[in-house]
Amino acid sequence: MNIETRLLNALKAEQARYALEALKTPGDKSAFDFGARVGTISGLEKAINLLMTIVDDAKNGDIDL
Repeated sequence: MNIETRLLNALKAEQARYALEALKTPGDKSAFDFGARVGTISGLEKAINLLMTIVDDAKNGDIDL
């Protein structure tokens, strides 16, 4: 398994773990707490998409990793 796949799998696993944990422990139910949780999941999604873009560009010869 290459490093890109391992990184992608790790990010997806962390996103799923965090989302499940956020559902299990609702926190203080404030708007701030909700926003922080949504922001964390969204940030992980952004990292996943960025990694996929970088890997795709590298495969197409647009950049050199």
